Parts: sequence; structure tokens; C-alpha cells
Amino acid sequence: MKKLRVLICALNPYAAYHEEDASTFRKTLLCENIRRLKIIGIIGITINFLLLALYFLEDGIPGLTTYEAYIRIIWNISGLIYIFGVGKPQSPNEVTKRQFFFFYLAVALCPLYSSLIITVLSVDQSSTFIYIINVLLIGSFLYLSFGAMLAIITPSFLILFHAILFLPNSVFSAQGNLANAIASTIFAVIIAQTLLVSKLNQLANMKTIVAQKRELEYLIDLDGLTRIPNRRKLESYFLYHLEPPFTLLMIDIDNFKNYNDTYGHLAGDHCLFQVAQSLFHYPIDGLTARYGGEEFVMIIKHHDPDTIKTVIENIRHSIELLQIPHEASSFGIVTISIGYVVYNADGIHPLNENDPFLDLDSFISKADQALYAAKNNGRNQIIEFK
Repeated sequence: MKKLRVLICALNPYAAYHEEDASTFRKTLLCENIRRLKIIGIIGITINFLLLALYFLEDGIPGLTTYEAYIRIIWNISGLIYIFGVGKPQSPNEVTKRQFFFFYLAVALCPLYSSLIITVLSVDQSSTFIYIINVLLIGSFLYLSFGAMLAIITPSFLILFHAILFLPNSVFSAQGNLANAIASTIFAVIIAQTLLVSKLNQLANMKTIVAQKRELEYLIDLDGLTRIPNRRKLESYFLYHLEPPFTLLMIDIDNFKNYNDTYGHLAGDHCLFQVAQSLFHYPIDGLTARYGGEEFVMIIKHHDPDTIKTVIENIRHSIELLQIPHEASSFGIVTISIGYVVYNADGIHPLNENDPFLDLDSFISKADQALYAAKNNGRNQIIEFK
């Protein structure tokens, strides 16, 4: 069974990856292949055009009426249809089935046209060079699996064998031409398979690096103790993801030093974790972050000015509902005090039109003033900055 899987992976390298990853890699490489085949098409069109111009200069109009000239003209028309018709997928998710079939049909026509050309020419007129160049160019320039290469090459090979069997004066009547064509085809398939395996490994490594980078970014923005966003994340969120109206809350655990003195620092850490998780999971549109020590900052976006006070009061009450014992507090349980500042839709605080609140520190300072007033007023309450 293991040997069978190794064989399958050898013939189809995509089988070595998870189905979802394999699908993404296929589409990624198809995007790349579509662009690369356009380059091959431009090269082929240029060469065919120059040869057709040479035939015309040598023989005039009759030079363009041979079977070879007809095939080259059709080849150029097919190339132009592909270049202008396949589109430009910018990402794997933009690849369509039409582009998939368009690409594989176009790439199969390259060796097919070259095999037709060498078939219609006699042994003294041509060689297998044009076929060999085409098949090697496809194998070394495109990322194709064994099965894809086999499907692409089969039609042209059928034409070549037809020439061998029924056209005694064909190019293949010359010694060595058939062997060269077969050897080049095998070599092209090996090259294509090697390049595909290498590219898939590169894509898989890149995927791993991106995932590790995202994980690192997530951990950098996370407070180690409370497992909620930290001050760095708060600053980033304020700069890049926040527009008015919003309300900023400065939250402090009441009498937390006394809690540590009474229950110990390990219990204090556990208390911090419980409060932080409760605040973090409170259903708001915004962000909750640990600011430092026992202080937290909460930003509520797109609030209703008429109900924001009720929302903040419910947040304060949610910590009371945890019923965390606190013997050193007059309330008997862990509570919080909240100072908050409101920023309305026009970008001006309603109580101070000369202060546009352009930076986070300005918000923090004003919310902190309101928090200080709440603590001086007996704690376990909310006060808006005035």
C-alpha cells in the first residue's frame, strides 16, 4: 500500500498534499502557467511570422499556399486567440473552468502543430527539430504533471506514428529522427515532473512560513497572562481600524493591590484572567485590550448615543456577576470602575469643540480622568469624561 502511494505521488505530485492545499496549488500554478504560455505563444508567433515573411519573399503568394504555411498561419491565429482570450487571473481564486480548458487546449496545440508541420514535409525539407524544441520548451517552462504531459503529447505522437506507418518519405525515414523525438519527449516529461515537484515544495514551504508569520503576529499582539489583545494591538487598532463614532472605556479593577495582598499573586493573576476574559467576550463591536497592570481599555464602535451609558453599566455589572470573592473590598466581591469618553460622528467631542481627539493618548488621558473620578467617588461605578 505504501509503495502504491509512493507511485501515485511520483506520477501525480499533488497527491502528496491535503486536498484543499492541492487545489490551491493547482490554481496557483495554473495562473503562472497561463502567463508563461503567453510568452511561449509570443515567441512562436514571432518565429512563424518571420518564416512566413521569408517564404513570401522567396516565392511570393505561392510560398504562402503550401501545407506548411497554412499550418503556421493557423498556429499564429490560435496563438493570438489564446493570448487575448484567456484573460489575466491575478489570484488562484480568480481562475475559471474556461481558462483551465483554454490553457490545456492551447498548450496541446503547440506540439500538435509542430508534428503536423514535420509530417507534411519530406525528409529533405525538414527534421524533427521543431517538434523537439516545442516539447522541451513546454516541459522546461511550464509546471505540468506526468498525466498532463501525457495528455498534451499524445495527439502529436499519434500524428508522428501515422507518418511513420503511412508516409515512407517522411522525416522519420531518416535514421535517428524517431529516436531523437522519443528521447526528447521522455526528457521533457522528466523535466516537467522535476520542476513541478520543486515548485510544489516551494509553495508548501511558503504556506508554512506564512502560517508561522501569522501565528507570530497573533502572539505578538496577545497579552501573555490574560490571553487578550495587548497595548500594541490597541495602538494598531486605533490607527488602522477605527472611525467615529466610538466610545473609549478605561477600566480598572477596584482595590486590586489589596486583593493581591490578601490572596497572593497567583490568585491575583487568576483574577486578572477571569476579568479580562469576561470583558473580552462581552458582545460589543470593537476591541478589548489589557492596558497594563489591572487596567483595561475597551473601544465600542458605532454606538447609539442614547444607549451607550446603559451598555457600559451592563459591562460593569457583568464583572459583579462573576462573584469573585474579595474580602478586602467593601463590596465583598471583585468590582470594576469605568471612565469613558464619547467621540461622535462629526469628529468633535460635544463638550469640547476645540479638542479633535486626534491620537490615542488624548483619549486615554480623558478616559483616565473620568476613571479617577469614579474611584474617588466610591468605586464600582461609571463616569463619563466632562
